[in-house]
Amino acid sequence: MQLVPELKVGGVERGTIEFALYLRQQGHVPIVVSANGPLVAQLNTAQIQHIDLPVGKKSLQAYKLIKSLRRLFIEHQVDVVHARSRLPAWLAYLALQRIKPEVRPKFVTTLHGLHSISRYSSIMARGDAVIAVSNAAKDYLQKHFARYLRSSPVLIYRGVDEQFKYGHQVDPKWQAQFWQKTARDKGGKTVLMPGRLTTVKGVEHLIPWLASTSHSCKLLLTADKGESNYSQKVQLMLVQHDLADRVIWLGIERQMADLYAAVDLVVSVNNKPESFGRTVLEALTVGTPVVAFDQGGVAEILAAIFPQGRVTAGDELELADRIDAFLTAPPAVPEHAQFSNQSMFKSTLAVYHQLLQNNPDTDKSN
Repeated sequence: MQLVPELKVGGVERGTIEFALYLRQQGHVPIVVSANGPLVAQLNTAQIQHIDLPVGKKSLQAYKLIKSLRRLFIEHQVDVVHARSRLPAWLAYLALQRIKPEVRPKFVTTLHGLHSISRYSSIMARGDAVIAVSNAAKDYLQKHFARYLRSSPVLIYRGVDEQFKYGHQVDPKWQAQFWQKTARDKGGKTVLMPGRLTTVKGVEHLIPWLASTSHSCKLLLTADKGESNYSQKVQLMLVQHDLADRVIWLGIERQMADLYAAVDLVVSVNNKPESFGRTVLEALTVGTPVVAFDQGGVAEILAAIFPQGRVTAGDELELADRIDAFLTAPPAVPEHAQFSNQSMFKSTLAVYHQLLQNNPDTDKSN
């Protein structure tokens, strides 16, 4: 049973769905618990059970879910409870404490984000097994939460879905709509910042480049300008710098492989390190160059596949120079066989099997 806050767009959410499908293919009975979302339709299509519970809603009401989760664990004879976010992890952890050790499901956590250092975040280190999605994530756990770890975190790099193939050919119908949406000039360039638009994304780091570049180009954002207070702030910032006409708000895009293949360049300029950097990996897997701040899990991906895309974190001058250089003379991105979904799935299932083969023991007090 996997627990995530909700099943809307996002790398963690997509990974949860993909892993559930893999478990089903391997003959297991996967269950996903979340507060619903559009991706639930994929589970329904595959006849994988989804249980609608607001396990990601931060309120006093959340603690009422502990009893519900305990009942679900017992009724469904769950072997492994896998939490991928802090609040669902706490709720699952507390529910599991109320089950006798000899019949208690194993508790697995995966650290997907480099959270603030607090007792609340410590839950991600309290699993019977703890998975880190990068060396950056593993170091974070060992540095800040070593006293909660039962054993060393297991490093399992996140994988990339099979839809992202090297040399991906863009669907012609989609591409026509894309060109119309972006009002692309003949010979014009497109630079994509994919993912949810939040304060962490660092859009402001692209302002100096956008204001100074000699290229005829557009910056593409996979968000709507009015979808949040922050997106409205970004739009205001662009207007103040007289750059609003250089940015295209695409909204949520489902056909990400087509989008990566259609653009000239992908950028990642987060204000703080990411634990992994799935969008960077997806773009490189398709064969699209990436320019990104050399930090966190993104640095590990770039070092392995495309080191020339690394830029000193926070250096806006180097960032602008590198983007313009790549737009002038696009570098070739080598094909790679690393970071596959199948490898991630097999390694995660091996963690489950290892836990289940061990004799149940008395729970460690944290």
